[in-house]
Amino acid sequence: MTLHRLLAGCLAALALLLTGLAAQADERIHRFQSDIEVAADGTLTVTETITVRAEGDQIKRGIFRDIPLTAEGPDGRLYDVGFDLVSVQQDGRPAPHFTRRNSGGVRIYVGEEGVFLRPGDYTYTITYETDRQVRFFDNHDEIYWNVTGNEWAFPIDEAVARVVLSEGVTAKDWTAFTGGYGQSGTDFQARTAEGGREVIFTTTRTLRPHEGLTVVVNLPKGAVAPPSEGQQLRYFLSDYLSELIGGAGIALALFYYLLVWWKVGRDPDGGVVFPRFKAPEGVSPALARYITGHGFGDGGWVALSAACLNLAVKKRLRLQDDDGEVTLVLQRDGQDDRIPGFGLPNGEAAVEKYLNGRNNALTLSKKNGTSVQTLGSKFRGAIEKESRNVFFRTNRAYLIPGVALSIITIAALFIFGRMSPDQEGFVFLFLVFSVFASVLSVSLGKIAFRFASLQTRMAVIFCFFAVAIAAVGFGAFQVSGGVDTVPALPVIAVVLVAMNILFFFLIGAPTALGRKVMDEIEGLRLYLSVAEKERLNMAAPDMSTKHFEALLPYAVALGVERPWAKAFEGWLATAAGAAAAASYHPDWYSGRAFDARHISDSVGATASSMAGSFRSSLPAPKSSSSGSSGGFSGGGGGGGGGGGW
Repeated sequence: MTLHRLLAGCLAALALLLTGLAAQADERIHRFQSDIEVAADGTLTVTETITVRAEGDQIKRGIFRDIPLTAEGPDGRLYDVGFDLVSVQQDGRPAPHFTRRNSGGVRIYVGEEGVFLRPGDYTYTITYETDRQVRFFDNHDEIYWNVTGNEWAFPIDEAVARVVLSEGVTAKDWTAFTGGYGQSGTDFQARTAEGGREVIFTTTRTLRPHEGLTVVVNLPKGAVAPPSEGQQLRYFLSDYLSELIGGAGIALALFYYLLVWWKVGRDPDGGVVFPRFKAPEGVSPALARYITGHGFGDGGWVALSAACLNLAVKKRLRLQDDDGEVTLVLQRDGQDDRIPGFGLPNGEAAVEKYLNGRNNALTLSKKNGTSVQTLGSKFRGAIEKESRNVFFRTNRAYLIPGVALSIITIAALFIFGRMSPDQEGFVFLFLVFSVFASVLSVSLGKIAFRFASLQTRMAVIFCFFAVAIAAVGFGAFQVSGGVDTVPALPVIAVVLVAMNILFFFLIGAPTALGRKVMDEIEGLRLYLSVAEKERLNMAAPDMSTKHFEALLPYAVALGVERPWAKAFEGWLATAAGAAAAASYHPDWYSGRAFDARHISDSVGATASSMAGSFRSSLPAPKSSSSGSSGGFSGGGGGGGGGGGW
């Protein structure tokens, strides 16, 4: 029995020790009292007296208090409020403290980095002034104040709020809310003092961590002087500073771009487009592609394919297809003394010279990727050297001031827009997305509208881009909690990026010669793309193998090789007969993939797939390293929370 009693005593002592340790770890707020004095001009002087139990767990050096510096107006819009820290005390004596701004407002640290508290109770008194906290309605004014905030990590045994109105003012009505954010609990009592000049609220239960007390006091209309016109103007400039900076930047950039576009970016008046049965004088298939595309936006591989095909039709090159791999083979035809490139357009001459310099054929495959890349570079250089600023001008230098204005605007938003880190993240995210969406939009526009007019293509791209931005932006707004929580800054950034990308294309314009040649090329494309029965109404020249093959490189360059080959196939079947059609085989091509029974598919696929062969052969790029009617706990001004440090 003695042993049993000894064990029982040890267990009891251990239980008491554990209970004591648990009690020691119970850090909490015994009492949170807030005295809110409302001045006649609307300034609130708030004195918060917070008594806490510190055990060295979270409260080691002291406490911190988070105070939001935004408030919600009657229209639901968030705006900045004033804040001035008056004094900080610990147990009735001035206390060391410092403040830090954060994404939501200001955090006040009470205590010193190297000084740790002994376990016990401490009382902190924080006094501050804040303005723009009174809400003005048609028939009353209102104090809607989150007393404790809903972000405290400790329970609050008792919360008391005393709202003191200015001399001669009595409260019309009052209420309060308790609980977590968004809840409308009624665990409080309220009474008036000083003839209705003071309203005192007291909680009737312990508030759990992340629960708080919010009070609402309605005042007679005119009890607080509304902002003067000068103050309203100052508030407007402060609240909408980011929007004003962004709007001014957008307006300046747009005005500049429109002015420059009017001066240098307008296209000359086009001529009448009618079917043409031959290419414009001095315009090769590759050059036709360069002119219609306003450059080599696709890398120039389609133009290079058309150039190789034209060389093959001229019997100076042979296209040899071996199980899907195309090989470019120079054809001498007994003319070994012919000067490479002699008598050829610049682009085709560059191709022949390069192949001649290799002294062997070039197979379009990954193992020859570097050679294919070099061939493409020499080809593009020859075309651009010959034609730069002849048929159209990019006018890219005019973009520099517009881009500079946009960069200055975005920089000003970050510097003067007083964005929080979260908002800066939104702006950066939208900037990245807008660039991605712009590139995607331009790429899709080029694929779908390669041969539409430049204005039409850009209009479609801009519409797509606007819809994409609106859709993704709306989704982001919804996910983040609605438009009230997301600033207009991302939209400003997106508009600036979109504007620069749009005018990147619109700023260029054809020259007078370029406009004339473009109309002629469009006439040729019209002829190549129509059906055979429509061609008969054009008084077109008779179809022949020679005529078909002479214009096939132009059809490839203009993206209409299939309808052109289909017309030839129809002519063969009717004019030359089925036997002749079955026996046709171009002498510029060799390979088992050609099917004489389906010339349009064979010729069209062979000609159009060359660009894909060029691209797939390239080496992979190197990787680089109102509160009274709809309020809730957590609403109104004030709020925040706190903790220990």
